[in-house]
Amino acid sequence: MSKFLLIIGLLIFAYACRTFNNRYLAKAGWLTVLIASYLSGYFITDSHAWAWFGLSLWFFFPWVEIVGRVRKLRFPLRSVVKHRFPPSREVFPDLDEITTEVEEAGFEKADDAGWKWEETDHFVRIFYHQEKKLQATISIAQQEGYVFSHANLTTRAADNTAFVTTNYPFSFTMKLTPGQQINRCDQAECFDEMLQSHADFLVTSGVMVEAAIAQDPDNLHILMAEDLSKQVDHNLHEGVIIRADDDHFRYSWRGCFFLWFQVLKDMIRV
Repeated sequence: MSKFLLIIGLLIFAYACRTFNNRYLAKAGWLTVLIASYLSGYFITDSHAWAWFGLSLWFFFPWVEIVGRVRKLRFPLRSVVKHRFPPSREVFPDLDEITTEVEEAGFEKADDAGWKWEETDHFVRIFYHQEKKLQATISIAQQEGYVFSHANLTTRAADNTAFVTTNYPFSFTMKLTPGQQINRCDQAECFDEMLQSHADFLVTSGVMVEAAIAQDPDNLHILMAEDLSKQVDHNLHEGVIIRADDDHFRYSWRGCFFLWFQVLKDMIRV
């Protein structure tokens, strides 16, 4: 009974850690789950080998999803980013509040656009800051009732390199193109913190605002579509994805391993 209560206590502690908006407590909660899994296997089998095997299953579960479902999906080779209406307040109630925060920072709304990849519906609200030559986006992804959002800040240099600051919460599902430089800012608590992080990123990268290329706000959705196409072409070249037919691609076995390692990185980081 004492062993059972120990496991229950560890799981309750893990759940409590996950209720706090603190990355270190979240890590502690995830580590506690692993400890509870190991102890459960050991208490049941009285074998450290089986306990380690049970623990390792946490890291192999994503592989089943990747091979069993993701590899069967088909995605368009060329995504059409076009004007669309924003999601309802029931789907994403914070959109107006975040929009106000971005506009108060000196950005002007340029467009509402979106595209769809298989089961995932993407919406993006695009902003532009004329003085800073800076693009901002609020992106919302919906998939089977699950919704998450993130923001990007993008400065384009004269050599076509895009310097992007993002609070995207996961590892990327495809390799970045050589023309993309990423600054992860997933711990920012407000838009102003992201702006400061992006400014520091440009300084570290040796990019002056005066040297950045100004963009036409009316054509920013076209640039986004071009970026998506370049990323698809790059991943085709790298073998992460392969053509499924003339208009679609799917993940290769190499791409499945790439996705699996990305998921493991998220598990360790979170």
